Amino acid sequence: MPASSRSPVPAPQARDRLLEAASTLFASRGYQAIGLRDLASHLGLHAGSLYHHIESKQGLLFELIESSLADLLYETRQCLKGARSTSERLQCFVQAFVAYSQANPDKLTLLTREAVNLSEEQVLQVEQLKAEYSGLLSDIVAAECGLPAARARSIAHAVLGLLCGQAQWGAVMMAREQLVMFVQGIVGTGNLSD
Repeated sequence: MPASSRSPVPAPQARDRLLEAASTLFASRGYQAIGLRDLASHLGLHAGSLYHHIESKQGLLFELIESSLADLLYETRQCLKGARSTSERLQCFVQAFVAYSQANPDKLTLLTREAVNLSEEQVLQVEQLKAEYSGLLSDIVAAECGLPAARARSIAHAVLGLLCGQAQWGAVMMAREQLVMFVQGIVGTGNLSD
């Protein structure tokens, strides 16, 4: 068979380009506003050819969100390995989040805004990863403040809300050091009303 009539083998780079383009478009214009034709057009492909790489648009969104959370968990755990004290662990947690959000703003947008477009089963899987991630912070808060687990979880969720909110502000985000000090102040007192 002549080389020109063979069907091309999809290159790994094509899949990476698809994931990157989907992440960018879903984050900038919203998952609901982007159709597969839009995504294919952005990549210079025919819409039908996307199905060589994905099962469905919703499956693609789930893959992006799940892999983003897995990456955030991994990077945070790597950062925490070097910490010698609970205080350093808190600082490392915040710094890992800030570094991830600055390097991956589109992925953070998908995590915070687009999970509502997932199926019930997909949401449950995402929630398990989120619970694992917030559990890292809850453990740090409990150790730092000597708080019961339920109270530490509440503070951890408040801190994560602050971090996600700050990341969404983009260019006006607090300096990393200020954000670390602010979070340490919240966690150090164990009291959100101070």
